[in-house]
Amino acid sequence: MANLLGFLQGITALTSQKDLNLHAMRMGPGKHLQGKVLMNGLVKPEEFDYFHELIITQEFGRSSLRGYGDGLNGGMVIGLPPVLNFGSEEVKARVVPDILAGKKFICLAISEAHAGSDVMGLQTTAVKSEDGKEWIINGTKKWITNGT
Repeated sequence: MANLLGFLQGITALTSQKDLNLHAMRMGPGKHLQGKVLMNGLVKPEEFDYFHELIITQEFGRSSLRGYGDGLNGGMVIGLPPVLNFGSEEVKARVVPDILAGKKFICLAISEAHAGSDVMGLQTTAVKSEDGKEWIINGTKKWITNGT
């Protein structure tokens, strides 16, 4: 078990290296790559395309890291785009760097028992407590991808 833990910690350190930006590249091409060094400068952010993403995904699978990559990426690809596209600059500055670096996880909690993933059909509500310190959530969830 100690060997497995050491292996996973090593992989996390490798994939989180600043000038590799593997997690950011697994989101595909886009504005989230601007200003980043990709693969130690091997490819420029503006030249990164879905073929590059395919190579990264294939290499994760080839090196027996498919579950690791999908576990991190599963919530990121559905949870991060709303932040990137609709979040305030303050929220983006606080959330995006750690997600793209693989230091934090994100999820999108939209699936309800009666509505599935139909965002327009959501009925769950969240309101701040009277003291403003907590959120009170009222509703049902069917599942939350990357929510654990």
